Amino acid sequence: MKKFFNLSGAIVVLAMVVSGCSSISPYDYADNWLIRENDIPQYYSTFDLFYIGEAPAIYGDTHEVQLNWVKTHTNDIFGNRVRVFAPAAYPWNEEKAIAALQYYLDHFHQEGHPFVLMAEGKFADLLYQAIRENAKVIPENGFIAAYLPDMTPKSAEEIVEDFYWKKLKTAESADDFGVIVSWTSCINNDDIPEADGQAESYNINPVNWMTDGTPGTADENIAAVFYMPEYKNNFSRKVEEKNFCGAKINLERGVLEISCPPQLLHSADGRFSDNSISIFAKNIAANAFLRTQTLVRTRQWKELK
Repeated sequence: MKKFFNLSGAIVVLAMVVSGCSSISPYDYADNWLIRENDIPQYYSTFDLFYIGEAPAIYGDTHEVQLNWVKTHTNDIFGNRVRVFAPAAYPWNEEKAIAALQYYLDHFHQEGHPFVLMAEGKFADLLYQAIRENAKVIPENGFIAAYLPDMTPKSAEEIVEDFYWKKLKTAESADDFGVIVSWTSCINNDDIPEADGQAESYNINPVNWMTDGTPGTADENIAAVFYMPEYKNNFSRKVEEKNFCGAKINLERGVLEISCPPQLLHSADGRFSDNSISIFAKNIAANAFLRTQTLVRTRQWKELK
């Protein structure tokens, strides 16, 4: 993966470090963000969305591919009522994730404004650690939810213990806030995750937002949103599929069993792996707005008291 740090920016950073100023961050430079919507007034957005991730290698590693992939997973899902912040820090590691989240909260986030965090798979693990390291990721500062599908499986008790000092918890319904939201995907019974057999692993069903074995039907799946890089027209690379599939938590296996249509489209390698955000895209977006509304109403009630 090519780094997108520009040479001129690197020279400025080096010069200032040598001269004794070490406070410059790579995230000071627009080239190190795929999407950085800080020019949009904060009051215009219902919430901010901070996202880390990158396109699967099979799609390619150009800046255009990465931008289109991230745009499909953010702007195209959440619409124009959300400010998006998606740094480019390839190759990603825990240190970069911590620094990027800190930079967003220090420079672009207004204290108390609602914000949502999102990543999946190995990037969800990095963002999870970044949340642990950041004192500003708390409900009092506007933290709504971290959507972290397919992170390393953990029990609800482990997650609560990791964040006990921040009073964060796992999502247990559709409208709680200050929560970690995750599930371990098992798609068409092809991808058996490491969590298989660990019934204590935390899962919430993104179709019906329940944590028991109640099936979520395809009719409850508002729409999936996929990035299709083979489409030549940039404006048609986003494909929406209403009522794409259902899902059910298998409590004995500790996984979310997802039944996708048999025609394996919308994936460069013929599989749906590492694409949970796309599969449940519009459900995640609607849910983030609902959780934000709950936070806002809770604050209003407290102020009235």
